[in-house]
Amino acid sequence: MVLVTVLWGSTFPLVKALVAQVSPALMLAARFTIAALVLLPWLRRAGKQLWLEGALLGGVLFASYWTQAIGMTTIPSGRAAFITGLNVILVPLMLPFLKRRVPWPAFVAAALALGGIGLMSLNGVTLEFAWGDLWVLGCAFAYAVYILLVDRAVTRHATLPLAAVQVTVVCLLGWLTAAPEIIGGSSLSALLEFWPQLVFLGVMATALTTLMQAYAQRFLAAFQIATLSALEPVWAAIFGFFLLSEHLSERGLIGAGLILAAMVLSQFDPKPVRALENVQERV
Repeated sequence: MVLVTVLWGSTFPLVKALVAQVSPALMLAARFTIAALVLLPWLRRAGKQLWLEGALLGGVLFASYWTQAIGMTTIPSGRAAFITGLNVILVPLMLPFLKRRVPWPAFVAAALALGGIGLMSLNGVTLEFAWGDLWVLGCAFAYAVYILLVDRAVTRHATLPLAAVQVTVVCLLGWLTAAPEIIGGSSLSALLEFWPQLVFLGVMATALTTLMQAYAQRFLAAFQIATLSALEPVWAAIFGFFLLSEHLSERGLIGAGLILAAMVLSQFDPKPVRALENVQERV
């Protein structure tokens, strides 16, 4: 899961350059088309039940991407990153309603991770409201629900077909969303100009990460996945430093430290015997 966040973090410089030339809808459609083609051979192993669950997962995953894209058109990226990071605390808060045990360190880790994201992402705190805040809050909620759904699905389906169905559904929804732009005359030639970046996004940062997260959730609890996903802004800052010469402030470094501390704390379970039993059930 840490490797997943490395790949997610590496996409920030690429996406930042792409959205200046290509609309978010077209980029999303192209990215998931490539991912779907990579995982296409495993679609034939998907039965009816897998398609039903995979379609739901793909729909929720698409909702998380799309609501964030809409929200970021009206609010700063830092604020969007912080609101998106609320999924870190939403997951452990939702689990008790599903009658799932959540050890107390998970809540402390979630709070540390959220504080770290805030220090890394926010430049001051304002009380102004924009509709983009609600859209990105929808993204945080959708991704939290996605983690919980994957947590259930990985115990019933093989990893590769499950990932294949998900990205195929997102691909179809992406082109459906981009259809008005294409009908309106938007050119697809810009996609060809950026094919190396799109291939990386589709293969490494979409197909591979979807597959790796599904595999990781066979062995990790949902709240651990949510906490580990908070490492994404840390890696984004590292790649931004090397690729875009962006520097992290002292406050940002403290935030990164809080996220790393949260990652370590999320692995602590006061009842290790029961935790081991959960792992064995997942395997």
